[in-house]
Amino acid sequence: MRPTITLVTNSPGEVTSFVRPVLQVLAERHPDWKRRVALVPCPYATGAEVEVIRSWGAADEVWRPAQTTWRWLKGREPKGLGAIGFLGGDPWHALLLKRRFGQSAVAYFPEFSSWEKTRWLGGFDQIALGYRPTEVNSSSDERLKIREGRFIGDLRVDAVRNRLEAFDVQKAREASGQTLAIFPGSRWLHLKASLGPFLSMADRLYEERPDRRFILSVSPFVSRKQLADAAANPFPLGLAASKAEIRGDYLVTELGAPVELVWGDPYRVIAECDLALSLPGTNTAELGIAGKPAVIPLSYRVPVGGGGLLGLLDRVLGFGFLKRYLKEHKYQRLKLLALPNQLAGRMIMPEFFVRDDLSDLFDFLSRLLDDPNERRRIGEEARTVMGPTGAAERFVDLLEMAVGRG
Repeated sequence: MRPTITLVTNSPGEVTSFVRPVLQVLAERHPDWKRRVALVPCPYATGAEVEVIRSWGAADEVWRPAQTTWRWLKGREPKGLGAIGFLGGDPWHALLLKRRFGQSAVAYFPEFSSWEKTRWLGGFDQIALGYRPTEVNSSSDERLKIREGRFIGDLRVDAVRNRLEAFDVQKAREASGQTLAIFPGSRWLHLKASLGPFLSMADRLYEERPDRRFILSVSPFVSRKQLADAAANPFPLGLAASKAEIRGDYLVTELGAPVELVWGDPYRVIAECDLALSLPGTNTAELGIAGKPAVIPLSYRVPVGGGGLLGLLDRVLGFGFLKRYLKEHKYQRLKLLALPNQLAGRMIMPEFFVRDDLSDLFDFLSRLLDDPNERRRIGEEARTVMGPTGAAERFVDLLEMAVGRG
């Protein structure tokens, strides 16, 4: 009987950055094992996750969130050889599947979580840490056991470096001149809010220097129709914004700035850019891994998404004062939003609150595009912070041990 590995995950960032490299290693080491991805409910889901995972050809089976819920609730899955791997979402889904299947469960946490030590439903049998705890210095062995967990490194490093091998990064860098990459997000709410202001930066930078190149990473979770709507009808947030229309594989702004569209291949965009303009999130980690600098603009006017009271209020008009109050407290609690900054505990990639007219953002981007030494410094610091490769191999090591105990 062949083992079945069930990888539990949720949103677009986890799917591409955590699940994909683990699936690749599993397929290489154990082509005869059954590989399953179980999606769980997530406020950031786009609805395209199943199709994207299937397109890789590395998973034998993909469960939609409702199917995953049904399986742990009333499923008739026969107990057998295998293991559960938690790679994102609410951890209790993985623990319920562990109980239902009678298998060991391995969890990966990219940052601290109270679930690392939970004993609910027996808890996780092995914990893999993607962050380096404060009691372990940078010279420690990557496989060092730490309390009840094990530091394996950041899975995003494997995802990015494996994909970047397809590009001649140095050649792309030399040919690009001054290329600004735009990462407006993979979720409809964020795309509608960010694209207009980001395109206004392309307009101003193009007007200042028409030889600059602009390239926009279109998430595989975003359709052409959704992108066209976000470009033509940005949310009226009170921030400076430009509209644009799709012409072939370009977005052309109101002032005529051509923004090249790259569909579903963020790593090509990362390889070719000199500087990125990005929302907080997985993109900042991927850019850091590649040694590319990014600027992360913040505004109290922009919806943050997610759950809770703030997530609900962001979806309705009004409540301006209350939204600002809640966002101020959220940002004060988080302090640093770009992932390399969080890992370093200090500012590496620039992130700052912008004025409504975005004049400060334009000035900053213009100066940074003209300063290759500063861009290089930011990129090298970010790459160092993100750490070495090999996390996917080490996570699969733990899954193999879990199968052996089954």
